[in-house]
Amino acid sequence: MSLRINEEMGSINSRERVLRAINRQETDRVPFGIFGTSDINENRIMQGINAPSKIDMYRMIGLDIWHFSTPLKYVGEQRYYKGRLKADYWGIAQESYADGDSSVQCPLAEVSSVDEVESYKWPDVKDFDGSDFITQLPLYDEFAIDAGLWAPIFHNLTWLCGFETTLINLKLEPEVSKALIRHITDFWIGYLKKLMDCANGRIDIVQNCNDFGAQQGLIMNAETFREFFKPELKRIYDVIKSYGAKVMQHSCGSIEPVIADFIEIGMDILNPVQVSAFGMEPELIAERYGDKVTFYGGIDTQHVLPEGPAERIREETRRALRTLGRHNGFILAPSQGVEADISVANLLTMFDEGRQYAHCTG
Repeated sequence: MSLRINEEMGSINSRERVLRAINRQETDRVPFGIFGTSDINENRIMQGINAPSKIDMYRMIGLDIWHFSTPLKYVGEQRYYKGRLKADYWGIAQESYADGDSSVQCPLAEVSSVDEVESYKWPDVKDFDGSDFITQLPLYDEFAIDAGLWAPIFHNLTWLCGFETTLINLKLEPEVSKALIRHITDFWIGYLKKLMDCANGRIDIVQNCNDFGAQQGLIMNAETFREFFKPELKRIYDVIKSYGAKVMQHSCGSIEPVIADFIEIGMDILNPVQVSAFGMEPELIAERYGDKVTFYGGIDTQHVLPEGPAERIREETRRALRTLGRHNGFILAPSQGVEADISVANLLTMFDEGRQYAHCTG
């Protein structure tokens, strides 16, 4: 069964279209999105279609979801790494982020006890301000609003301790790891509550970005994920649900073994559906989970969108619409954010096929 299009629905706005897709109801067309696309690449797309502004670019293409990646702004004191390098509110220097999660300059690279975890200076939600976010929200009222948590828990852990150290500690220092993860989650729950209170019911989707997958499989085995991360993710999901918003779990890579776990604890939307990764074929994913979750993404950014040609892009878009959209729960988008190797023309071809599909199926 194909994605069902209701041509008699009349004009609905972007927010209504997205909410219907999340609820796996008929829509006038599949919703469009470009989650994870940087400001630089959004500006490139804007220039490529001669749009006078970002919001005009969204309207011209037909994008339906407006994303706020960092809605609350840090207004606390400047922190430093070892008293010399400027650091963010976690105490992590930019050099650590740039060095690919190296433990060389990570503030908790040598942590070895729960006491050290407890004595660390954890960020405080009182140091975050939402006034700019509150002012901006009404400007995007036509769109579904996604705002939330950028790389909480797992990635915060790797940036604090280093990637290799994090994975070693999960095995050799489980209590230290659990203390770290609990503190990170405690902060994000406080941040989330402040964000949702600022939004006063206007946030439709809360993003939660943790990349648990690589190209060929999970970064850690499923049992480790379930012991250390699943309970903390559920704490976050429960807060999102308590405010009436939908949960979007972003995780790149080959994550099929834990999709059911995400669904069990309350995930509504799976993003970005990296169909080129092992075990993530759209037919398989749709068959197993399509009646339980909405898919956001699914058009390959490793080869299809960068390389084309146009007919291949159209073919893969139709494939995603037939499979991932079979229960109506689909938001058409690239399987990652749009990067510089994806031409504006190729991106527009994908969305054009999404529009054409609405006129040839029923």
